[in-house]
Amino acid sequence: MLLVDGEGDFIGLISTQTLFKVQNALLRGNIVVLETKEREIQAKNDQMETDLRMAMELQQALLPKEYPLFPPTATAEMATLRFAHLYQPASLVGGDFFHVVRLSDHSAGVFICDVMGHGVRSALITAMLRALIGAEGLSLADPGLLMTHLNRELTAILKQTGTVLFVTALYCVFDSEELVMRHARAGHPAPLHVRRSAGEVQFASGLDGAAGPALGLFAGSTFGTSSSHLSSGDLVLLFTDGIIEAENAAGAEWGAAGLKQAARANLQTCGRDLLDLLLANVRAFTGASEFADDVCLASIELQNTS
Repeated sequence: MLLVDGEGDFIGLISTQTLFKVQNALLRGNIVVLETKEREIQAKNDQMETDLRMAMELQQALLPKEYPLFPPTATAEMATLRFAHLYQPASLVGGDFFHVVRLSDHSAGVFICDVMGHGVRSALITAMLRALIGAEGLSLADPGLLMTHLNRELTAILKQTGTVLFVTALYCVFDSEELVMRHARAGHPAPLHVRRSAGEVQFASGLDGAAGPALGLFAGSTFGTSSSHLSSGDLVLLFTDGIIEAENAAGAEWGAAGLKQAARANLQTCGRDLLDLLLANVRAFTGASEFADDVCLASIELQNTS
């Protein structure tokens, strides 16, 4: 076989058998390189999968495994405050978070938040917020003050990263003795108040200043506190926007109206059963089993207060 260079000039002759051997040697070398690269990529993917699963396990560990009892001597069936939550991340780890803290023998603080986006970065922010909440003391009894403190601390941390990131959040204090719910919102949907005795379902109204911007945007933001009266049998639903922004095939959102209607249709359904029904309702609306965004639901019921 005639060999020429790139300009067409004659170089020499090579036998076909030798050429085949050279080609086979080059091919084998390329296969070895590709196999090596494939093993390296697989090893990195395996490590990433391991890290993601560890992040998921750590995030799950931060969520409540059991709830405090009110009063502490009560059984779960006789507690004046009952809790339930449901969390379905859109990926292996998510950016939604829910936390319950005991404030006294008759009052509890409940925090729910939604970090922009989802994935490992958002999960890290939820862990930071859990730590910040744990560091708060007396401000846990004052929703507006807690939100103001969290916003100041989170904004200072995020500023050092140079990344624009924010968190919508809602913090409620439930008092089974005073029959009151106090709450503050940071760019987050208002809680849904199910008044069973009156047959009413409505979003809790907020006073001026009780609702502020999302956490992590403006260091100087302050938040006020709004109060709502509670009655025995009431249920309050906290949620992130993943459920109300779920869309059907036509691009229509389930919306706050869909959530409100489903809650009204299941007025007497308790705790976790209600959360499961709401999730089933939105899945029937979307026609899909998965969600594009993280979904977190939490219910707080007031019982045995008469």
